[in-house]
Amino acid sequence: MAFNLALKSKTAEASFSISRDLLARFVSAVNCIVPKKTAIPILKFVRIYYKNGDGFIRVSDTNCYAELSLKEARGSGEIDLAVEYGSLENMLSKAPRSSGVFLVEREGTALVFKDNCVTCGKLAGVPGADCPSLIIPIDTDEGWVDLSERDTQFIHKYVSPLCIEDAQYTALNSILFEENDLTFGFAATDRHALIFTKFIEEPTFRRALPCRAFKAMTLFGTDSRLMLHTGHYRFESKQFSVYGPFVGGTYPDFHKLVDTDGFTQVLKVNVKTLREELNRLSMIVPHTSKGYCPVMLTYGPEYLGVQEVPQDYVFEDNKGIKMDALKLLELMERFDDNSPVTFKATGNVTHPTVWKDSRATTLFMPMV
Repeated sequence: MAFNLALKSKTAEASFSISRDLLARFVSAVNCIVPKKTAIPILKFVRIYYKNGDGFIRVSDTNCYAELSLKEARGSGEIDLAVEYGSLENMLSKAPRSSGVFLVEREGTALVFKDNCVTCGKLAGVPGADCPSLIIPIDTDEGWVDLSERDTQFIHKYVSPLCIEDAQYTALNSILFEENDLTFGFAATDRHALIFTKFIEEPTFRRALPCRAFKAMTLFGTDSRLMLHTGHYRFESKQFSVYGPFVGGTYPDFHKLVDTDGFTQVLKVNVKTLREELNRLSMIVPHTSKGYCPVMLTYGPEYLGVQEVPQDYVFEDNKGIKMDALKLLELMERFDDNSPVTFKATGNVTHPTVWKDSRATTLFMPMV
């Protein structure tokens, strides 16, 4: 479906057409970047710039930028307006589901979205130049890491959920990237659990990237490349990109806690059985006021399971660890039923357990 742009309204000063699916995916992808609360109103706006077959739709929180390319979009004239993200999202939700393409027209300081010449929304705009802007140099000859869709979806599903928004521990709001001789790995933690995809013993490049950038890129669901410069990063796919400065400060080496020689218990995990036990116990064990669901993870030469935490909390030969069933269940969801998962423990109830499959290693702390 395509619009005949000659049929644009007489009051329109410029216009272009865009796929509804493309616009909807962009809105979903950048939902984690637009600030929910901010004292700077312009950060709640989406900048829409178009001129003669080129342009972009961009959002930013001044540290992370997400951009949808309008290169080769059919249209005429020039548009440079910013509209509220919430208004754009609301327009999309109310537009007819049959809409395949939107015609976007500029009428003075307003943007009008039409579906087959039927108006779906008229959004008040402000000058696009008022939005924050960051220009990052592009070097296409070096500094690129190719990430497949499988890589980015794995990071989105298993790594980025461990990142937290914590004003006190800002380093934990990011994902650590390490590289050495074209081998790279990612690590993230929420102070209760930690995951890393590959252990890079002596990285030649080590930077922390904001978690929101990963989430935006993976939600768009495409193959991408990661460009790394001295002070900036840029994810780039065919039509979508996320970029900005690296997270400042030092990133803690939590993922180097793994001591491969210190584990006295090493077991293969029956993921399906353990998941079923956790589901059952999380339904019947009372949760604490903090939302925890305390259970005891028990292990031995031929058994790994969970049970309710006894009141006196006494272990036999230290073959048990008090853990949060809800957190542990989240961890178990990462593994397939038939995934060969290795469980490691030191026998000391205060030390982390280790869960490892072919894709990543997770350290999981007991409750104290």
